[in-house]
Formats: sequence, C-alpha cells, structure tokens
Amino acid sequence: MRKKSQEELGTLVTREMKVMLQDEGLTKEQRFDILAAVMFDAPLKNPILGSFAKSLKAGFELVNAARYRGIEREREWRKNAERKRRKLSYLNGENDTPCTSMSPHDTPCTSMSPHDGLKQNRTEQDISPYKPPKGGKKVPSKISPEDLTAPAKTEEGTPRRTEPTPQGMANAMAEALEQTEAYGRMRANRRNLMRHLIPLAEKNSARLKEWQREVLDGLDAWTAAWKADDWQYAPGKITKWLADEKYLQPPRKKTAAPERVGTGCGDCGIEIA
Repeated sequence: MRKKSQEELGTLVTREMKVMLQDEGLTKEQRFDILAAVMFDAPLKNPILGSFAKSLKAGFELVNAARYRGIEREREWRKNAERKRRKLSYLNGENDTPCTSMSPHDTPCTSMSPHDGLKQNRTEQDISPYKPPKGGKKVPSKISPEDLTAPAKTEEGTPRRTEPTPQGMANAMAEALEQTEAYGRMRANRRNLMRHLIPLAEKNSARLKEWQREVLDGLDAWTAAWKADDWQYAPGKITKWLADEKYLQPPRKKTAAPERVGTGCGDCGIEIA
C-alpha cells in the first residue's frame, strides 16, 4: 500500500480559526486574507491583521505537527508488528512448508514440528503433555449463613467456643428476617437490608447472640400487634423499623378512640349543656 503524503492526509483547522471564520466583525476579504496567511504564509498589509494571523498560525502548526507525529508513530508500530508476525510464523503442520513470505533481511524460521512446543513445555515443567497430573486443588464448597455463625471446631472435632463475626451475624439475620411473615409486607432487597444490619451487628458485636434474639423476639411481638390491626399500622419498610431499633420497645397496638360521654347528673346520664 502506497504511503500517503501530508497533503493527502489533509490539514486540521483549529478552533480559534473556526471562530475567526465565523466572526461577523471581519469582512469576507479579511477572513480570507487571514486564512491564507495562516495556512500558506501569504503576506498581510494590515499590521493588526498580520499579528492576529501569527497568533493563529502558532496553534495551527502545533496541532498539525502533533497529528503528523501521531500518524508516523502508528505507521512505525504497524511496521514493527508486521515484522514480528512474519518472524513468528510457524511451519504448516501438515507438509512442513517454510514460514509465510519474509523479506530477505528477516531471520529465517527454524524448522519446528507441531510437537516441539509441547516438548519444550514438558522440559520446563517436567509434566507430560499427554498425561496431565491428576487431582489438584479442590474447589471449596459454598458457605451458608449457618456456617458463618456456627462455632468452629478444634482438631479433635469438638466445637470451639467462639463468637460469630458481625458480618456473619448480619448475613444470618438477613436470612432469618426474609423468612418471617412481616418481611413479606415490609419487603426490602438484600443489599439495602444488609446496609442496615451490618452497623447494628457491629454496634452489638460484644453480644451478637443476645442481639439476634432481641430482634427476632421483638419482631414476633410487633407482628402480633400489626396482625391484630390488619397490618394497617405496619411500617412501609422493615429497614426503618430496624434503624429505629423498635425491637427494643414494646409494641403499641392502635385502637379507635373511645366515644365521648357527656357529663350529666350522674343518675340518668343526660348531658347538661
């Protein structure tokens, strides 16, 4: 492919030159004279316009010089990449024909069989390519929320008395809350639920088991109160109920206000105005 010259690649016009060409304060002749002075070094009789043209020419030459340098770097990179590709071309595996076309100045390819790469790999790693090693590392099984909160075991197999981590307890709490009846009416996604549970678990990190029991027992008590009022006073989101630590407060059952009884004589019950 023939290499294009700079004239064939074109010339960039800077933003400042575009602003000048759209400046209605200059006449069309003045705009053309300035453009010719910037691009083709045409002389200008007006010293003010000449100074303006010189300032535009500095940016014009800088932008186009950077563009041509970038094009040359890309050409050089493509040339080197093609040279490396020709040098790394292997023999055809079927008929051992030499490498693809190469220039007379390139280093000729060495004759290689399709299995030479495998032999080299075997020499470096001492592993047969035809008999791969058996076994390997076992993939660890998935960890459930119960595993995070379960006590660790010693080498003898007996449970070791350890406190669960706040992160593990938050996961276990999320699993437990998602199974409750109240969660179905105050639904929240797992990400938002964990964002509220983790700070609470860290706050109660010294007593995670007690905190877990407080939350679940408190939710059971509040659920009974909400069900008694047909869920009309249940909060919209369970995350708000958790953030306000309502599980530490006794449930308040909403009931209708009692009817007002007028003050009377006390015997007949007739209201006295």
